[in-house]
Amino acid sequence: MKRLDKAAEAIAKSIMQCSSMQVISHNDADGITSAGLICNALLRAGIPFQAKLLNRLDESVLDSLNGPVVFCDMGSGKPELISRVKDECFVLDHHRPVGTLSCDHLNPHLFGIDGAFELSAAGTVYSVVRHMGDNADLAGLALVGAMGDRQAMIGANRTILDEALATGAVEVKAGLKLSEDGPIDEVFSHSIEPLLDYTGDPEKTRKFLDDLSIKGNVENLARDDLSKLCTALTLKLLMQGSFAADSVLGEVIRLKHEVVENSLELVQLLNACGNRDVPGLGLTLCLRDKSSLDEARKLAAEYKGHILREINILREQNRVMKNIRYLMMEKMEAGAVVSGLGIRYLYADMPLITLNHKDDMVKISARGTKPLIARGLDLSVALRKAAEAVGGSGGGHTIASGASIPPGTEQEFLCQVDEIVGEQLHKGADVAAPKAKDAA
Repeated sequence: MKRLDKAAEAIAKSIMQCSSMQVISHNDADGITSAGLICNALLRAGIPFQAKLLNRLDESVLDSLNGPVVFCDMGSGKPELISRVKDECFVLDHHRPVGTLSCDHLNPHLFGIDGAFELSAAGTVYSVVRHMGDNADLAGLALVGAMGDRQAMIGANRTILDEALATGAVEVKAGLKLSEDGPIDEVFSHSIEPLLDYTGDPEKTRKFLDDLSIKGNVENLARDDLSKLCTALTLKLLMQGSFAADSVLGEVIRLKHEVVENSLELVQLLNACGNRDVPGLGLTLCLRDKSSLDEARKLAAEYKGHILREINILREQNRVMKNIRYLMMEKMEAGAVVSGLGIRYLYADMPLITLNHKDDMVKISARGTKPLIARGLDLSVALRKAAEAVGGSGGGHTIASGASIPPGTEQEFLCQVDEIVGEQLHKGADVAAPKAKDAA
């Protein structure tokens, strides 16, 4: 962290010397909070900026690009594109780097920090903006970005959380990690986290809670009720074959300076804005403009409906190959979310991949688990190699990755991924076997 912080400070000084800035960032929760962090810092420093939030970084981005420019949550895997930026350029990313960038490049992987688990793009950007002025109050946004990428509060993220607590940017208490506050029966009946067998059924939800004699608001449950509910939820998830109890029980982060207090609600709002092609609306939330809050909440409610419908399709239509599980659809609304929910709550046995044919492109979202990673799985490598083999592109993290491929190449892509993942898991097993033998 000390080496990363020193590099971040140098980049902050360079940015502060710019007379203007183009901000280009990803359009998911981590990307939008990353843009929010740098835009807040630029605004406070009096540096004019323009921001663009994109689904992916491609040739079209370079056509009308006038620097200086800062890329957030993208760029580390696209050295061939970034090298063509003629003006001053900064890349603040956490995806596994590919090749070498000649511009100012800040990425946790370059400092021995795992960007898939320990530091998000928003956390990387925060390490810069904290050197651009009195911006410690923005730490909550960095934590929201980490939660948006399903990262735990460990490693570098824990360092940011400790700083946020010390400065009063957040508060933390034990409880349920739910994206809504309010009466527990209402929240649980349409919550997708946790994804339970009664999700979407108010009557079954009420019976589950009545059997436990639990009432009240989620955020204010008595300690005994909270303990009883946590035990019941853990057992229920285990019965579903899910080991995701730690993702819904534990430290609850409350934001003290942002447009909503519930950190997971802000994640949900930002993801909905990105999915509905209005990421700029999410950016206004990160700039602490409450005038967009009602609109964002309506979008989030609609988005949740799409997610629940597509989860049901996943249950009914998923297919299994030797080493992977997949769902192939057209005009899917929530591929990345469905793959994430699916592997956490429904199918943890093998990597889960969604393929979505939409707008003359097939977009891929793949998710793994930590036990699969321990066995050798690296989805960033698997998707990059398989996509390139069929004329597409891909990459990301070991545990979560994405790709875009031409229509008509889906089956060849799946066969490639299945073979690569099989080789990774087989190689991982071969490495583990001697270690186990030595230990014995």
